[in-house]
Parts: sequence; structure tokens; C-alpha cells
Amino acid sequence: SADGIKLAATVTGGNIWTSSNSGATWTEVTSVNATKTWMFITSSADGTKLAAVVNGGNIWTSTDSGATWTSVGLSNKSWWDITSSDDGTKLAATNRFNNIWTSTDSGATWTENTSTGATKSWRTITSSDDFTKLAVVVQNGNIWTSTNSGATWIENTSTGAGKRWRTITSS
Repeated sequence: SADGIKLAATVTGGNIWTSSNSGATWTEVTSVNATKTWMFITSSADGTKLAAVVNGGNIWTSTDSGATWTSVGLSNKSWWDITSSDDGTKLAATNRFNNIWTSTDSGATWTENTSTGATKSWRTITSSDDFTKLAVVVQNGNIWTSTNSGATWIENTSTGAGKRWRTITSS
């Protein structure tokens, strides 16, 4: 959560863990299968809406701070990262070796964005609170930005191509 009280963490090959007291204690969420290769997790500002991606699996969402989870499908994809708007209704996920996907209904439905051309090795993605501005990095590529909630993307080549970009964040 934006105030740091509600936290959520993923364990590769394990479960999701949540904390409602700034990390003083943690609870393992056993309602999701522990054999998943969890990659990244994101939260709404109030910490109630969570979304997590599984590499080679599905996208999962929660509306109760991680107590229960629902698979939203989109299975067998190489999901890498996910980001959320402040209210948790808008999501964007990177699919390694594929395209960027967005949702405007808290993950109930998803749209694949093919405007960037050929598939890329997408890594992490970040968004502004209102979700209008997005930025994503491509391993062995460039940084891409969107100023219209991911409808269109601009590749920034000023840094020079071929860098092993890994993560990106925004305030």
C-alpha cells in the first residue's frame, strides 16, 4: 500500500506472503498452488487490489489484500512483470518474447498491444498513479514509453541499443 502498511511478496516455487503491519509479521497464502514460478506482484494504493504474474502460467488477482486469489487466464505465457494504477483498476503486464497486455477492469479482461511491432524481450514495467504514463525496458533493446495508458508506445533510442536493461521504476 502507499502508506507501507500492507505488503505482499512472492516466492519462486512457493506461495504469496502478505503483511498488514508493515512487515512485522507475515501470513503465507496457501490458497494458490505453491509450485508456481511467481515473477512480480503489484498493488493498488490502498493495498486491497493485488495482481501477480506467473512465468509460464497465468495472471492472478486479489480484491481482498491477498486473502483470496483468482486466476484470470492468459495461461502458458512468459509473464515477467505487472504494474497497477493507484486505484487498481488499470493493469499492464509484460510478456517476455511476446507483447504488452493491458486491462482496464482490474484484470477481468485483457487486451494485447501489438503497436510496438515485432515481439521483444520485455522486462519490467512501471506506471504513474493515474496510469496515463507507462515505461518499460527491453533486455538487449531500448526503453519504451507511453503517455496514453499504453495505447501507443515510443521507443527511446537515445541511450543506444543493446543494453541489458533489467528494471525501471517511477515515483
